[in-house]
This record gives sequence, structure tokens and C-alpha cells, in this order.
Amino acid sequence: MNASSDFTVAGLASGSTQRTVDGKSAGTESTTGTRHGDAFTSLRSAGDTVSGIVIPIQDDRPTFPTAGTIIRSMQATVTVDGQAPSTSSRREVVTYDGSATAQVVITHDGVTRNCTKPLPHGRLTCQ
Repeated sequence: MNASSDFTVAGLASGSTQRTVDGKSAGTESTTGTRHGDAFTSLRSAGDTVSGIVIPIQDDRPTFPTAGTIIRSMQATVTVDGQAPSTSSRREVVTYDGSATAQVVITHDGVTRNCTKPLPHGRLTCQ
């Protein structure tokens, strides 16, 4: 396993009216094992990019983001001895536009879905 991240959070001082987050993370992991008598190797990589996330502070507490974008990309490859590798990828783009709904675009193995998520704790709804 190998992982790294570098994030900057502004607005942590007492009296700040908002926090702003920017940064990146990336990681990889490799696993070997046996399942049902078959040896396998799996490789996974993931990364996040956070750009201009603005979180207002109300009543001395952070609320939900009102601006910015979060991009998460993941890819996994599993190889079972004697078989061709199987690869899957997923990319999620979450955009906050100041409304009470986040826009979420999910691309999984080449198929894209447009979704929305009511903030702060709603369920994801996709078309």
C-alpha cells in the first residue's frame, strides 16, 4: 500500500465565516491471495482532487459546501492465474453550486449517469 495527500484548509481561525479546502490525494495497493483454490492478484489505485470547496460557518459550525468540485477516480484490476485480467474503473465528479443540491456525475466502466444529492444528508438520485 502506498498513499499520499496534500490538502490546504483556510478559515480555521476563530471568527472565520467559511472554510475553503483545496488539495489532492492518491494511493495504490496490491493484494495477492487465493479464493476457491485459485490464486489471484489485485491492483487498485484511487485519487481525489478537491478544488475550491467552500463551507460556510453558521452558529460556530460548518454547514454543507456551497461552491467547488470534488473529483474521485478509481481503477481496479484483478488477475486470476490462468485468466485474462479484469479491470473496472469509476470516476465521480461532485459539484457544489450554492444551491441545496449537489450535482454528481458518475462514470463507471464507460457508462455515465447524472445524479443529484440533496444537502446536507439526502440520498443520491440518478437518471
